[in-house]
Amino acid sequence: LAHIALAGGGTGGHVYPAIAIGDVLRQRGHVVIYYGDETRLEGRVAPKKGYTFRPVQAMQYPRSGLLGKARFALSLIWSALATRRTLKSDKIDLVLGVGGYISAPPVLAAWLLRRGRVVHESNVVPGLANKLCAKLSHQVLLNFEATKGKIGGKSHLLVGMPVNPAILAGVREEAAKHYGLCADKPVALFVGGSLGAARINEFAITAGKSTSREYQVLHLCGDRFLEQVESEYNELPDDVKLVGYEHQMGLAYAMADVVVCRAGSSTLAELCAVGLASILVPSPHVAENHQEANARGLETVGAAKVLVERDWDVEQALDSLSALLGDPEQLKQMSLAAKGLARLDAAEAAANAVEAVLGR
Repeated sequence: LAHIALAGGGTGGHVYPAIAIGDVLRQRGHVVIYYGDETRLEGRVAPKKGYTFRPVQAMQYPRSGLLGKARFALSLIWSALATRRTLKSDKIDLVLGVGGYISAPPVLAAWLLRRGRVVHESNVVPGLANKLCAKLSHQVLLNFEATKGKIGGKSHLLVGMPVNPAILAGVREEAAKHYGLCADKPVALFVGGSLGAARINEFAITAGKSTSREYQVLHLCGDRFLEQVESEYNELPDDVKLVGYEHQMGLAYAMADVVVCRAGSSTLAELCAVGLASILVPSPHVAENHQEANARGLETVGAAKVLVERDWDVEQALDSLSALLGDPEQLKQMSLAAKGLARLDAAEAAANAVEAVLGR
């Protein structure tokens, strides 16, 4: 049995897959420690899930300026050397990097120590940290086949996107009681992700205020937006439920007939696992527009409709949502298409790959 470090974070798309893989590895008897930024999502989530947490100091990559890039290079070397000492102290045998700038120092430190290195890339277009780390890794795990030509590394394995099995356990009747909504009336679920999303919130508020609406609204607006969104309503309608951050996504998905959300890889994997139709609004504020590339993959097979922010018209978006919720047959076909993309064994497949590198 081995000592394994999970490294990466910043968003749910990095943190939750790492936890899903880590949970499988812990069930198999391995010691798993989380390395990340204690001020970001992983610093809150990993300790709550029972993981020992090791804070890593690292700089984000500057997009321009020679001086900034020189400072970044020095910072990365310093951080890798500092993390190297912690890896030795924890007797780490392998580092699994899941992306986000904070994943680079632990993977580099493992390379310096000649310990096992595995990378999981969840997006079609890989991030900068994983592009670097993949070149130094024994195995690169992919969510999308299309990523193979965009990332380095000696060995690639398609495993899919790990999800928490708890998201499959929700029951609609229980969810209706939890949220105070009606179980037999359609529900549009708006999800802003772990950080919230202003555009999704605008869409949800417009829907919630609509006088012609024939569906209920469940709106996960993000903790930082909760007061602002509440203030947009003079009085919250009975069939609109606002939640800052939802720790039980299985209940939210069980309540939903269609989901309006960003197109982060973790969210899309969950939608496919639970088999939900979606309207995807890719974030334009991500590297190389990778969310739109993710979303188009679901759109191509008929599992989702994609709305792009540069063409945004909230009234047209509202019309699309109303039409979709009024067409049960289309919802059913989109649900089936989403389920067809699901990889429910992704966490086990990733854990198998980690153990294969450990046994090399």
